[in-house]
Amino acid sequence: MAFLPNPLGSVDISTRPKRRIAVSKIVRLLNLIYSEEEEYLNRIPLNLQGGNAYDAAEDSLSCLIDAIDSLSDAY
Repeated sequence: MAFLPNPLGSVDISTRPKRRIAVSKIVRLLNLIYSEEEEYLNRIPLNLQGGNAYDAAEDSLSCLIDAIDSLSDAY
């Protein structure tokens, strides 16, 4: 299990470059979350891969990719 200090802390987003940096940090955090969720998905036994937990993890991964792509495109 990964533990991170608050990656954003108190963030100054008063200028476009500062917002770009903030979004970059958010994207990195989302990538870490994606990796952890993917590891969780890979640990689900084969006999449970048709269940609700597996489906929810797959949905989460899909949503995370969409969020990462959208944020990356924003700047």
